[in-house]
This record gives sequence, C-alpha cells and structure tokens, in this order.
Amino acid sequence: MKSLLSIFCSIISILFVSGCVSSLEEDKTQINISSREYPGMEVSLKITRGLPLSPKEIHTTLLDSLGRARIEFFHKDTLHALLVVGEYEFFTTLYLEPGSSIDLTIANGLPQYDGDLKIINSYYHKINLNAIEGQEYVNSNYAKYISASPLKQQVYLDSLAIIGIELKKQIERDNSISDHYRQMLIDYFALFEITQRMDFNTKVDLNKINNEEKIVVLDSTLSNAFENFSIQSKYVKYPNYLWYMNMRLRPLLFNILSYHYENGIKMEEYEYIKKAIFKDPKLNDYREILLAMLVSKMLHDDDIAYELGSKLTSSFQKDYPESKYLNDLTYILPELFQLKSGMPMKDIEMHDPSGKAFNVSSLKGNLVYIDVWATWCGPCLDELEYSKKLSKKYSNQSGLKFLYVSIDEDTEKWKKFLKEELQIKGLHGIQNSEFVADSSMITNLYKFSGIPRYILIDKNGKIINSNAKRPSELVTGNHLDSLLAL
Repeated sequence: MKSLLSIFCSIISILFVSGCVSSLEEDKTQINISSREYPGMEVSLKITRGLPLSPKEIHTTLLDSLGRARIEFFHKDTLHALLVVGEYEFFTTLYLEPGSSIDLTIANGLPQYDGDLKIINSYYHKINLNAIEGQEYVNSNYAKYISASPLKQQVYLDSLAIIGIELKKQIERDNSISDHYRQMLIDYFALFEITQRMDFNTKVDLNKINNEEKIVVLDSTLSNAFENFSIQSKYVKYPNYLWYMNMRLRPLLFNILSYHYENGIKMEEYEYIKKAIFKDPKLNDYREILLAMLVSKMLHDDDIAYELGSKLTSSFQKDYPESKYLNDLTYILPELFQLKSGMPMKDIEMHDPSGKAFNVSSLKGNLVYIDVWATWCGPCLDELEYSKKLSKKYSNQSGLKFLYVSIDEDTEKWKKFLKEELQIKGLHGIQNSEFVADSSMITNLYKFSGIPRYILIDKNGKIINSNAKRPSELVTGNHLDSLLAL
C-alpha cells in the first residue's frame, strides 16, 4: 500500500508540482492528551458520521505510565467527536477541523485546552455541562410535564430555556472569537434546548402509546401523520440532533404502523411509511434521511428477521441507489444472516450457581430452549410461572433441555431467587460483567436488548429460532413435540 501511495504521489507531484504528503498532512488532526489521574486507561475518540444507530468511527490509544497519549487521524470535514477516557471516567465533546492540533489536559476531572481551537472547545465543554443539567431537568420533570395543561407545559419549557443563559451572554460578549465561531457556538448552545424540547414531546407520545392512546388520529390518506413533527434544517449536521430526531420519529412510526396493521392494509410497511412521508410537503427535503431512519430503526428491532431486513434495505436502495446512508444500513445484514434458522448457534459461556463455567455447546445432542431473563424483569417473572408448567409437561423428555440464562448484575440476588424458587426446573447460568466481556454477552451475540427473550437450538447445534415463542404460548401447544420428533 505504501509503495502504491508513493507512486501515486510521484505522478501527482509531476503534474501539479506539490506532493501528496503535504496535502495529507494538512488534513491530519492531532490530539495530545495528558492526565496523571488516568494512567494506563484507554482513550477513545468516537465519531458518528451517518445515522444515529450506525457504527461509530473509533480511534483508540492508551495513556502511558505518565498519563500521556496521542490520537492522530485524517479527515476533510469539521467534526463533533466524543472523547472518552476509560469507562466514561471522563468524557467531553470536541470540535475538530482538518489539520488542527489540540492539547487537552485533564486535572481533577476538568479539561484544560491549549493549541488550536482552545477557546472553542472550552466553550463546547461548558455548553455540554449545561446540556447535562438540562437533560436532568427533563428527566426529573417529564412525568409532571406529561399530565400538565398546555399552559403549565409552557412554564416547564420556559424554565428549560433559561438554563445556561449567563453562558450564552458570555459567548455573545466575547470579543476574542470571530463572528463565525460566535454564531457557531450560539447555534450549538441552542441545539440542546431544541433537542430537550423534542425529548419532552417524545416522552408525551410514548406515554400515550403505553396507555394505548392515539398520538394522532390518522385518516386514510396519512396526510396528518407528521403534523406534530418538524425538522430544523440548520441542526441536521449535528449528530446529537439526529439522535433526538430519530427518537422523536419512533412513536410517530409506531402510530403509522399500528394503523397499517389494525386496518389490514396490504401495502408493505416501507411503502406505507414512504407514502406518509411523501404526503407532508414540509418533509420534501428530508425524504431520504427519514426513510433511512425508518429502515435503520426496523433493522435494530429485537424481532427483525434477516429476510425482512434484506427486503427493507433493498427497497431503500432502489429509491436511493447512491445514498450515503446505504453503508449504515447494510452493515447489520451479515449479523442478521448469521441468526437465520439453520445457522450455527452462537455459543455462550456462563456460570452456574456454584460458580462453575459451562457453555451451551455442552448441551449439543439435545433440543435446547433458552430463556434469557433477570430477577428485576416483571414480564420475565410472569413467564417463569408458565416455564414451571412447561418443564413439568416435558419432565420425561430427556432430549429437551431448559436453559435459564440470567443477565442479573447482582449474582447473589440471582442465587437467592433460585433457592426460593425451587420449582424452576432446568439448567441455570448467569452472564454479567463479573464473568464475561460485553462482546460475549448473549444480548450482543444474538442482537437483542429487551427481555424476556427465548431461543431454540436444535440437536445439531443449529438455530431453530433466535426469537422463539414464549412459555405461555408453548405450554398449551405441541410445537416442542414436533421439534423433538425431528
């Protein structure tokens, strides 16, 4: 690769006199980190370039014994990147321009900036602290906001607007920064109030869904599907805004799809939501990103199957064959493919109540019904009542193993629960940070976040269903009998 680059540089230098290396060096950003508080810890720079749920570009290094580290990388655009030390012992958002050199010193948990953009990044950090305060305000008041009258809701929004107002005035008066950077900082400051308002509205809609209320009573034309949704174009470039926009869309998409299913509409989900988006004139300039967010959301649903994921992605690609979001959508398909029926199971290691490690692969030769649960999960405990009946029903079937995988962080609480619930017959194991890395957790290997979750593995160690029926659905049927007969 280096030889090819040198040849390419030679050709370019002949044609244009100037060499490639100097051009590349101009795009190289360097971040020097110093902190005696965190020697030996990992430092990572996380950059979101596409959709909110897409993989992040991550640059990592380690702080040496003196607490020093350097991250270097090339980019051509201005970036908003999250710098994290360790497991979020320290984090801050950095504003980066191509070719900038930034010195960051962390002392007593606080950043000090030097080098390029030091004033800008100092303000960025202060704005982020205000944003955290604003989010805490939303989290502590949203229950009251949901039940408040429109007049009272406005009082909450007005209170949100004054958080950090003195910092905003300071930015406006600071003559050491240019008008360009001043406006950029004011926009960044305003971003958080806007996103926190979006968060309030999202929580209101989610509360309606939980109470089985309609967010908007849709008509058959879907012309009013997005009447409570708007996009502020100047903020679309910010990853934070896109994240909240994605969250804001979720209850709206749920409302549209619920209408679709309840009315037995035969049009496919993608085309139906596309119809709703195209009906709203104010969304004309954002059709591509909205449809990309739709597909991304569905691809990350716990119960998505490879076939549907592939179909959704193909539909989007047909509409936008040159879309910059395609890579963000297609990266997850190979992972979904690996969870198809007939694919080899993802082997997981866990520890039994005595502390002994064992793997699912040790059960090969049996039909295995995996129940992923936790003692704090209400629906999980409800289903365990049916699990007792199910294990009793098949107590004479030696070729069927019931495996209960707890993801409790409190191992002792899990052990105590099992001692008190002796009727839960089967094999018991636990996975948590005490025993396994995040990457080896069953939730990561099988790509789900919500529990309870059920997985069926056949006698040959192949996946039957990575999102199998619940015990309450199996206890009265003969689904397991048909699988045992194979």
